[in-house]
Amino acid sequence: MNYLKLSALMLLLVSSLSHGQDVNTSVGRDLNRYESGVLSKATALLERNELDVALKLMIPLLEQSKPHQVVFQYVCKTLGDTGADTKALSCWLRGYQLYPQQSQIAINLGHSQLQLEQYKAAIATLTRLKLSMLDEPIAAQIRYMRGYAHYQLGQYQAAIDLLYSADVKLHWWPIISYSQLALEQWQQSKVSAQQWLTFEPANLTAWQVLTRAELGLDNKLEAAVASDVSAQLQGLSSASRSLQNRFGLFGQIKAYNLAASCTSLTLTANSLSFEAFDTQDLACAQYAWLSGRYDQGLAFLQAFNSDNLHGTAVDRGRLNQGNLGHVSFKDTNLNDDNDSMKSSLRLIDDFYLLQGQLYAALKQGDNARKAWSKVGQQILPLGTAAEIKHARQRRNELQGQAQLLIGQSYWLEQQWPEAQASYRKLAQTPGFETLAAAFGQRLESFTLREDKLR
Repeated sequence: MNYLKLSALMLLLVSSLSHGQDVNTSVGRDLNRYESGVLSKATALLERNELDVALKLMIPLLEQSKPHQVVFQYVCKTLGDTGADTKALSCWLRGYQLYPQQSQIAINLGHSQLQLEQYKAAIATLTRLKLSMLDEPIAAQIRYMRGYAHYQLGQYQAAIDLLYSADVKLHWWPIISYSQLALEQWQQSKVSAQQWLTFEPANLTAWQVLTRAELGLDNKLEAAVASDVSAQLQGLSSASRSLQNRFGLFGQIKAYNLAASCTSLTLTANSLSFEAFDTQDLACAQYAWLSGRYDQGLAFLQAFNSDNLHGTAVDRGRLNQGNLGHVSFKDTNLNDDNDSMKSSLRLIDDFYLLQGQLYAALKQGDNARKAWSKVGQQILPLGTAAEIKHARQRRNELQGQAQLLIGQSYWLEQQWPEAQASYRKLAQTPGFETLAAAFGQRLESFTLREDKLR
């Protein structure tokens, strides 16, 4: 389980007196004239990234019996910046021996020890620091460094105890979740992965942790879904425009078992009023689809009055008193907020696309095609010429996707004429001409081959 590398986030400012600041500002005795003059010249060199020249200038300062603490902060850091990690460690160690109460020197010594994989020494150095006396960000960083050292030594519970608190930092989750996996704390690691994904829904490592945790819990279906998501994330190009669209499925993630929890809410005549269908509801249904709970996802969508969706924008008000059990959708006044209408119209199309996919998964082709045929039928919202153009392009894109799904549905049911007609209709959709032609030609070749085999 030793998968973690030293995080770049562990790099600290070596002191409040970093390069380029007034070298006469310090704690304790003032810099003498010699030290001040050398560090002032070195600062100018460091700002120009002339590290070797600056280092050559500063090294003689260490030859004093007790160099000023700021000298260590400059020289030791510069040694590390030039790649001389062993010399940097020796430098910080001497500074620590002379100034054991200076937390910034101790922190940098611990950091240097971690870089050279001296984990026990790093723990000893950092444990001496009183976190309550330090600023919260610095105290949190020290906890992380100590947790990292414990993890590398295989002291997993110690790492968890240090880092798993009410204020977990985002970059702490790898250590926490890997430690829990190493201890076979499957439920705890699952919860950690879920919390991690709340902040980073597209994090490949988090999905891999979740996969392993679900396997440990013998949740085979959930593990398979998490593994599939991991595979998709691994296969996606960083330059892919579809990346953000795909991640839209995870945007409302609160927990991996969202489908199981959110679809369990049923609408009955005695239930409280439900808000209108929104992005969280869409995410809930999408998770039901991803996890193979097709009946559950479809039932969840059908709880909303889809008949009122067509040609309307979503009213986020209360349920119509005469239609308990269904969400109310009202015609939007032209004076209403146009941005809200745009998002509502897009949500309607997403509703029908997903509803069709759920029907298709249940092998209800006619119902699937009926749902897909409603995609892109909404009236374009008002706006500037550019906004209308964008909305039209978006509608064309969705209509093309839906028409392609219709054609594939007919193809799978071996309804060749209907499939061919669907591809001809797809060819009339801007941006889909080439794709439609390719599918049409492929279908024609396929049907000819089928005829010869008869």
